[in-house]
Order: sequence, then structure tokens, then C-alpha cells
Amino acid sequence: MAVKKSNEKRSFFEVIFQGKPKVVRAFMTGFTYGTIENASVFYNYIDGVFHEGKTEKMIEKLGLRGVDCHVIVDKETSVYLKKMTKRILADTGLEIKAHRGIRSASMAFQFHAYAPKYNQEILDLMKDLPAGLKLQGFKHDVRLDPSAKGVEAYSAVHDFEACGEGTVIGQIDTLIEFKRSVAKFPLLDAKEIILKMA
Repeated sequence: MAVKKSNEKRSFFEVIFQGKPKVVRAFMTGFTYGTIENASVFYNYIDGVFHEGKTEKMIEKLGLRGVDCHVIVDKETSVYLKKMTKRILADTGLEIKAHRGIRSASMAFQFHAYAPKYNQEILDLMKDLPAGLKLQGFKHDVRLDPSAKGVEAYSAVHDFEACGEGTVIGQIDTLIEFKRSVAKFPLLDAKEIILKMA
């Protein structure tokens, strides 16, 4: 996947293909290598972007509708795919069902830490968000219980306990990169990214 680095606000679109995700991914890899040098391409199923609920997945598994793949691309790539829709279908059998503009994206998170060090690492991460991302609805609670000092880690009682939750909002490409970076914080539970369509 090629990602164009820039500080400017860019437009992104969700392109919905009818076809198996592996096939769409192989096509998009060849397509971007051969046409758009600095294309930004993200796959909902890989990057944790919500695209359908349990009902839709069940209908797909039962064969009552075709398998689809949701791909997030920059504006230039979307425009080019739109121009090539008929040719892509004729040459590959992949049908493009929709191009939907993305206004912004959000990702809810929660954490639970039993040591001040881990609590502080998560607070620092949320305080120093990448440019273009904002923290919304942040709640943080710390409980101290000196009587529990020295209790084993697997105990239900701890001398330090911190929990928090909130939502990070912003441009989809920056939020996906942020979601990838928080994977190294095992105490931080990042939920699926929700798209707000234009």
C-alpha cells in the first residue's frame, strides 16, 4: 500500500466492490502500481473500519447476496476508478457498487490499567495525538487502595486502578495510522473505526 505523506487535508472515498476481498486486494495492488504512484488505499477488513453488521454478514454467508469488499481511497484514485468502472467489470469481473465520500471518522476506546506507569503511557498517548485528530468525551478515573498494597496481580483487589474511555475523531487516513500505532498498548482497547459519510 502506498501512502502519500502530506499535511494538507485530503478527501477520501469508500469504494465498494462486489467481489472477494483477496481478489479486490490483488486487483487494487496492480491497479495502483500501474496507474497512480502516490495512491492511498486502505481495506476496511484489514484496518478495523466498520462496514457492516452481523445481519449483513450472515446474509452474505448464506449466499443471499454477493461478497463485497470496502476499500478506502484518496480522491484521485476514486476518480480514476470511476472512469474505469465498465472496463474493470469487463476485464476482471469486479463490479464497483458505490463511491461514497467520507467526511470524517471516529474511533472509541477504553482502557484499564493497574499500574501508574501504564496509566501514564496511555494518558501521554492521548495527550499527544497526531495533527488532525481530536479527543472527544474523555473520561478518566483513578482509584487508590493502600490496604491492597502487595496483593498478587491476579487478585480482584489492587492498590492502583485506572480506567478511561473516549473517542478519537479526525481524517480517516490519520486515524487508521493512529489505530495501528496503538496496537502496541495491550491495555488500550481500540474499537472499530466508524465512518461519517459526506
